[in-house]
Amino acid sequence: MTCEECLSELATGSLREMAGDSTVMEHCATCPDCSRLTTLLRDREYNAANVLNNLPPISNPITLAETAVTTAHRRRVGRVVVMITGAALVVTIWFTAATLILPAMRSDGPTTSTLLTETIPLSCLSPQQAADIIDPYLRTRGSLYFIPTSGISAITVRGTAAQLSKSKDLIRNFESDRSAACRSTPPASIKIPTASAEPPEPKAPPEPKKRPQPKKQ
Repeated sequence: MTCEECLSELATGSLREMAGDSTVMEHCATCPDCSRLTTLLRDREYNAANVLNNLPPISNPITLAETAVTTAHRRRVGRVVVMITGAALVVTIWFTAATLILPAMRSDGPTTSTLLTETIPLSCLSPQQAADIIDPYLRTRGSLYFIPTSGISAITVRGTAAQLSKSKDLIRNFESDRSAACRSTPPASIKIPTASAEPPEPKAPPEPKKRPQPKKQ
């Protein structure tokens, strides 16, 4: 037997099953290389056998089946919990978007936290006239104006910085215009001559008083 044939037998067989007078053993007795390989293989088979002998006994098949069923049930419950948690998260996100984000996106202007308040003094226009001028430009959410009720010549405007600047420019332009109605002087009153009254009738002269006659003695 050659070394190659010996290696082929050792690769497919077990040393424990080979008899002492087999051709492999006879070849190893005459070949030192194959003898060393046979010794290594015998040691490995011995170690493997010891490891297998020290393994714990195999569990009961019924116990294994029950454990598998319990594990599968836990996995199904876990999937359901994950699905419920995901649905709750989606509902929370939708509710937050519907109550906070979408109204802010749909609003036609800034929120009330960005609005400013300023009182604009008036020198020519009345507060109501100034309100009529700036009212079309205060159309954002929360913007408005206040007209004093105590006769103060001023108007208080609440809005964005751009709206306040626009309101002051409009009021300043109207008050500086010389042709504005509040600066025009009323025309002097013209007296229309009336028809002359008829002369009064002359009064009759007073009658002379009669002197008393002297008494006879």
